Amino acid sequence: MGKSSKREKRKRRHHTVPRLLLRRFADGEQIMRVPLDGSEGRLVGIADVTVRRDFYSLLDENGQLDDTVEDLLGKLENEAAKVIREVVSGVWPLPPAERAVLAEWMSAQHVRIPAARVVNNEIADHLGKILIAMGGKSGIRRRLEENAKEPVSQEQVEALWQELTDFDGYYTEVSVNEHLATMARAMKTAYEVFMARSWGLIHFERRALLVPDHPVTLMRDDDMPSFRGVGIGNAAAILVPIDRRAAIMMVASGHDDFIVRPHTKLATELNQRFAYNARRELFHHPDDNPLEGVELPPVRDHEIVISQPPGRFLMPDGPSDAFKRTMSDVPEPPADAKPPRFDAN
Repeated sequence: MGKSSKREKRKRRHHTVPRLLLRRFADGEQIMRVPLDGSEGRLVGIADVTVRRDFYSLLDENGQLDDTVEDLLGKLENEAAKVIREVVSGVWPLPPAERAVLAEWMSAQHVRIPAARVVNNEIADHLGKILIAMGGKSGIRRRLEENAKEPVSQEQVEALWQELTDFDGYYTEVSVNEHLATMARAMKTAYEVFMARSWGLIHFERRALLVPDHPVTLMRDDDMPSFRGVGIGNAAAILVPIDRRAAIMMVASGHDDFIVRPHTKLATELNQRFAYNARRELFHHPDDNPLEGVELPPVRDHEIVISQPPGRFLMPDGPSDAFKRTMSDVPEPPADAKPPRFDAN
């Protein structure tokens, strides 16, 4: 009976954008949802948007779902809700303890998003297929022989090689437990970066903001080469909407937290950046029109761009001796060598 009761209480419907944030853009429990697939926006209940079944559920040692992570996120959201109310009511700059709570909550928003999971899967899938391609049939044989109780035939090797090199025929995903472990590590890093930055509060009186399905938005430095990626470490600014009329801007450290003068052009620019950060949908208060002057992006199905598909690395006979030497005979640097510096400091 105890097990049955526990199973009934398990949380299965997980919000990837917390309800605490959605409520700041809602009219009661109703919010305007705008899909990026071209379909018309409509009023929906906040309980039914950005929901993924068991998205934050661990698998315990018995293979049972464990919603400890969802419980921890819920506890953090309750603490952050109080701080956000204080900010919206005019408390700024925040005292250190409240600032730490909000930084932890924003770091959770940065790493809990579906895009973070997609990135991990896309990288794992691509690298795994490259290893298969470069390992050749000899690598396939080694894999089969590791668990074989009988001699492995060449026909078995050929069959598995054909199956595994049909790279468009399958997709590899990282386990949920590994995703959640990665999320925990990334959240710690994001928290440290966010706390080290200087924070600006943008608070509008009349203009309204939207919130995308991926709320934490990174702003590229205008001087950064286009081929370089943008992360929380090198972003010119990190933008987070916390209310239909308020957003946090995190910039490089160097001065105290500050207040940004709001104006119409700034509201439009913020909404454009938030819209571009959406993957499938965005939301706003039913009485607002934050999409005025904003171009909506298409649905984003992939997170990384791969220039060289795994098929380019196919080596059926395995890597040649010349290739092995190229990869292994790397000269040692001098003892007094210093790593190159890529930053401006």
